[in-house]
Amino acid sequence: MNTTLRAGAAETPITKIKDRPEVYAELYARALVVADDEKRLAIVTADFGQFPLDYNKVLLDAIYRATDIPPEHIVINCSHTHNAPGVDGRWITEESEAWLANCLAELVADAVVALEPATLRAGRASGQIGYNRRLMNDDGYITMAPNPEGPVVPWVDVLGVDDANGQLIAVLFSHAAHPVIVHWASDEMGADYPGYAVNHLRNFIGADLKPETVLMFAQGCAADINGYPLRGGFSACDVAGLALAFAAAQALSTAEEVRSAPLKARSVLLNLPFRSPPSVAECEQLIAEFPDDERYVALLEVAKSGEKRTLPFPMSGFAVGDALCFLSVSHELFSEYQLFADENSPFRHTFVFGYTNGSEVYVATQRAYELGLRGGYEAGPRNHALSGPYRLALEPFVEGVIQEEMVSLLGALRRGKTICET
Repeated sequence: MNTTLRAGAAETPITKIKDRPEVYAELYARALVVADDEKRLAIVTADFGQFPLDYNKVLLDAIYRATDIPPEHIVINCSHTHNAPGVDGRWITEESEAWLANCLAELVADAVVALEPATLRAGRASGQIGYNRRLMNDDGYITMAPNPEGPVVPWVDVLGVDDANGQLIAVLFSHAAHPVIVHWASDEMGADYPGYAVNHLRNFIGADLKPETVLMFAQGCAADINGYPLRGGFSACDVAGLALAFAAAQALSTAEEVRSAPLKARSVLLNLPFRSPPSVAECEQLIAEFPDDERYVALLEVAKSGEKRTLPFPMSGFAVGDALCFLSVSHELFSEYQLFADENSPFRHTFVFGYTNGSEVYVATQRAYELGLRGGYEAGPRNHALSGPYRLALEPFVEGVIQEEMVSLLGALRRGKTICET
């Protein structure tokens, strides 16, 4: 029995969420919905730093109420631009929280209304606009500096979604690099290199676009990769966006058609253990040394409680038959996780998204965690969260737990199992 796939896409500005008028480029949210005869899957991307787990649930519930798409069939990916709320202690008002939830719900509803028969194409091209940012100094400590020999994800994945006439409904392209090229070069809001890349890609493939075609960027596992050059400013960001768009256009031009097949979905929720906090006396000493750092006040409360904390870690996978898969992981993962998933995936085409369905802390590798105090900004024992209550590094063995679950989830999807687990 043949399966007919349908797809619809929509986009909307979300710059209204911020509280000041300076904007160098609009922030956008975009949605792609793919449907077969039984289910609908939604991929939402947002020019935003990151969404805490609790607020991401608010967004999922709002989308569900507006569309009847179950939360386990929705993923929300943040680009992690540092020129938007969600990073560096910046957040939005309660009024903006409510507005954004309604905005994303209406966005996905618009994509559902736009559903039409579609053909999918998937491709990949070489591309790199950043460098690994973890470099060990002469004293054996990890510092934040370009490391040309460190791991990166040196490619761009692209999904082309064509209508019955061969015109593009949407293009989804994904890469792994921190959007920090404009970071701190300006107080203005904007999407950093992903926004520039969308504009350049529109120019590269303009002949195949309809006025309503949606171009959307999804962030990969970029915890240890900085877009280059860090704080390089607008011109450097434009160059990086141009390079990324060129690679995306190449990938689209050689993309292979994905045979229409039933959609599959699987989601799991892991609970990853944090390391024990410093002692109460050590925390009090830190507060004495750094009295203005609220992180250490929160750390003291954790130490006093004696509670062994865990990190909720949602992971989900969408698949089209046996050829195409989207693996989405929460939080801010090192690039090695994406490389591992890609190498071990049983699918011909595998997209890996980080910063998806909630992001609060870094998730490093076992090797990085085992460096202890020498582990650097992302993996040290006082790894601070960008939001949320967590102020500790995870146990080193979580890398193996995550890898095992990635293999299990991808294998179950390949075999055609759809399930939600906790």
